[in-house]
Amino acid sequence: MTESYANRERDRKRIGAALFSLCSAIVLAAAKFVFGIISGSLGVLSSAFDSLADVFMSAVNFLSIRKSAEPPDKSHPYGHGKVETLATLFQGLVIAGTGIWVVYEGIQRLIRKRVPESAEAGILVMAAALAASWIISRRIRKAGEETGSTALVADSLHFATDVYTNGGILASLVVFRFTGWTWLDPGVALIVGAYILYAAGGLLVSAVHDLMDKGLPEETVELVRRIINEHRPLLVDFHDLRTRRAGSEKHVDFHVVVCREYKLDDAHKVADHLEKEVRLALGNVHVVTHVDPCDIECPGMERCERVLTRIRDLKDPADEKRAGVSGTVL
Repeated sequence: MTESYANRERDRKRIGAALFSLCSAIVLAAAKFVFGIISGSLGVLSSAFDSLADVFMSAVNFLSIRKSAEPPDKSHPYGHGKVETLATLFQGLVIAGTGIWVVYEGIQRLIRKRVPESAEAGILVMAAALAASWIISRRIRKAGEETGSTALVADSLHFATDVYTNGGILASLVVFRFTGWTWLDPGVALIVGAYILYAAGGLLVSAVHDLMDKGLPEETVELVRRIINEHRPLLVDFHDLRTRRAGSEKHVDFHVVVCREYKLDDAHKVADHLEKEVRLALGNVHVVTHVDPCDIECPGMERCERVLTRIRDLKDPADEKRAGVSGTVL
C-alpha cells in the first residue's frame, strides 16, 4: 500500500464517518419530532429541538473535515488541516455551553424543589434515542481515534452529551417514581453537567494546543528519535527536532548531520530514507529534513567509504516492511 493511497483511505474514512454522523443526527431529530407530535410529549419535542443543534454541529464537522482533506494550494501551501482544529474548538465551546446550561438548570431545580415531570408516552422514545446516540457516539469516536481526527472525537462527545443528559433524566424519573426523592433529578443534572464541562475542557485545551503548535506527545517524539538513531552510522548526528499537529495531520522536521565527504545524491538518499521511515511509523505525517555537513574534525571520517556502500544499498522502508524486514541493517 503506497503512502498516498493510505492517506486517501484515511480521508475517505474521516469524511464517511462525518457524513454518517450528519445523517444520523437528521434521522434522530426527525424521529423525535414525529413521535413528539404523535404522543404530545413536550419532553420529546424539546429533545427534538436540541437534536437540531446536533444536526448543525454535525454539518459543520462534515464540511470542516472535507475541507481539511483538500490538498495544499497556492494560498494554503501547508494544507488545510487546521480547519479541523477550528471545528474542534467550536464544538468544544458549544459542548461547554451545554454543560453550563445543565448545571444552571440543576441548581434552579434544587432551589425551587421542582418535581420531575414524567412524560409516560415519551420515555420509550427517549430510551430508544439514548441507545441510538450511544451507538453513534461509539462508532464516530472509533473512527476519530483510528484516523487521528480531533473533530470526529469532538463530534462523538457531542452525541455522548445526549446520552449523559437523557440517561440522567430517565434514571432520575424511574427512581423518583419509586422513592419520591425530588433532589435526585437536579443532583444527577449537576453531576452530568460537571462531567460535560470536564470533557469539553479537554477538547478546548487540545484544540488550543494544536493552534499554538504544541509538540506531539513525548512517546511519539521518542519514536522519531529512535528511528533516527537506528540509522547511525549512515548519519553523524541530528538536532532541532520539532513536531506539531494540524487537525488529523502530524508534522515533523529535523536537521540531520552527515559526513561532509558524501555526494549530494548520497546525503539526499539518507534524508529521504529517514523521512520514509518516519512516515511509515507515524502515518499521516509530513516530514521535512535539512542536511548539514559534519565538522572538518569529524571523528567518523575514516568510516565514510564503508558507510557509502551501505547508503547505496538502502531499500525503500515500505518494501522492507512488505518483505517482513524491520529497520535498516547496518
